[in-house]
Amino acid sequence: MIVNTKRFGPIEVDENQVITFASPILGFEDLARYVFIQLEEDLHPFEFLQSIEDENLTFIVMDPFLFYRDYEFQLESHWIESLNVKSEEELRVMVIVTARSAEDITCNLKAPIVLNTAKNIAAQIVLDRGDYTTRHSLLEGKKGEASNADLIKK
Repeated sequence: MIVNTKRFGPIEVDENQVITFASPILGFEDLARYVFIQLEEDLHPFEFLQSIEDENLTFIVMDPFLFYRDYEFQLESHWIESLNVKSEEELRVMVIVTARSAEDITCNLKAPIVLNTAKNIAAQIVLDRGDYTTRHSLLEGKKGEASNADLIKK
């Protein structure tokens, strides 16, 4: 199928790539279907999460474990059920990145996106515990400092 996007123009997406949010991204409750986009340019570790229902909505996302090796939390049982998780290997955790300027790039460790890669079901989960905020700096060398959260083994 063809998805129109403001940022990338029309893109071809296999229906099997579409991710459905069982619990929506905060502030975007009416939008549930997205696709990950990785550009051929070397933007690693960043990807884009593009809404297929709103061509204007694209999030920059990344794997938080690349910057915060001690990032951990407990996935509550109702999320395991909601995401239909059968094993830990099915899980992928991403966080939304905000780039306000070249010197002000942050990520939201307080509300990660948890994805069941086997079922393409996701949810943005607001963590109750821990020292995580919605604006953890990527440029201040804070790797491994977040240690007061629940556990999830990756």
